Amino acid sequence: MPILPENYETLSAMITPALFMTATGSLIISTSNRTSRVVDRIRQLNREADDLGRGVKDVDFVADRLEHVSAQLDRMVRRSDLVRLALTLLYSAMAMFVATSLAVALVTLAGGSALLFIPTTTAIMGVCLMFAACIQLLRETTIALRNNRLEILFYDKLRALRERQATPPKES
Repeated sequence: MPILPENYETLSAMITPALFMTATGSLIISTSNRTSRVVDRIRQLNREADDLGRGVKDVDFVADRLEHVSAQLDRMVRRSDLVRLALTLLYSAMAMFVATSLAVALVTLAGGSALLFIPTTTAIMGVCLMFAACIQLLRETTIALRNNRLEILFYDKLRALRERQATPPKES
């Protein structure tokens, strides 16, 4: 059975969303990895706060450390919410790209060029969802990098507090 030009065009049009599916799939994988890192960090911070609260750790400036852990946990919750939203948007985008591919086939089978707006609309929706997910991932990245900076500043603060403790007061 020879492949007719219309069939070939239909198959080509159905494969085109696969490029978007591949890109979306890559983002889903990397975002899932981010989710795992956020969850691991939340668990680590919870253990640290628990140990500090029970006096299990022999460290200085316990109150400062607990305050720092609490602030970090607040930022991790925001990161977690953004990553969850990004994953929801990415999976929705993937569904739109699959729908685009199916719509191309169905429009071709129905022979209705008047229905071409359907695959076009689903493709546009998929791209918009992917764009929205990328914005959420940018927001999450900003929080992650800010968290790194605040952690460095906290340990600088601890070092300064220790130096003040080690330096005997000057007599006048």
